[in-house]
Amino acid sequence: MKSNGGKGKGKVVLAKGSIEITKVEYGKHYTRERMKKVLKPNIEYTSPGGHVYKTDEKGRITSVEGSLDLGSGKRNNYAQRIAGREDRLPDDQGGHLIASIFKGSGHLDNLVPMNANLNMGEWKKLEISWAKALDSNPPKTVEVKIYPVYEGNSTRPTSFDIEYKIDDGRWDLRTFENRAGG
Repeated sequence: MKSNGGKGKGKVVLAKGSIEITKVEYGKHYTRERMKKVLKPNIEYTSPGGHVYKTDEKGRITSVEGSLDLGSGKRNNYAQRIAGREDRLPDDQGGHLIASIFKGSGHLDNLVPMNANLNMGEWKKLEISWAKALDSNPPKTVEVKIYPVYEGNSTRPTSFDIEYKIDDGRWDLRTFENRAGG
C-alpha cells in the first residue's frame, strides 16, 4: 500500500483491484445529495479528536480508529435524530462510533443508526470500561478500531466489529449485532 505519508490531502492507493481512498481535510468530507448533507464516498478523514475514519463507495463509515482521550465532544441532537435516515428502524438512535466523552464528533461523520438498547447497554458498558482505564492512576492508554458492517445498500449497520487494546495488552475483539442486547 502506498500513501502520501499521512500529510494533508492526497490519495491512498490500495492493493491491485482495491478501491482508491482519497484523504481529505476535515470539513471537506461532506457533500450534498438531494439537498441532504452526506459523507463523500471513498474518503479518509481525521477528526479534530485525532480519530481516522474511512468511507465506502456509498459514503458509509466503514472504519474508525485511533487512541482515546477523555474530554468532551459537542452533541448534535438533530444529527442523532437523522443518522441513517430512511434505513433507521423505529427503535434506533444515532449512535456515536467514538463517544462524545472521548472527544467524538456529534455530527454525521461519527454517527450511525444503532439499536437504542445496544447503544445504552452493551456498547455503553464497553465505553465505560475504556473510560475507567483512561481515568485510572496512572492513566492507561486505549486504542480502538471500530468497523460497522453493512448488508446491501443499507446505511444501517447490521453489526459492529470492535478491536481494542488497553496499554500494551493484547488486542481484544468484540462483535455486536445491531439489535437489542447486541
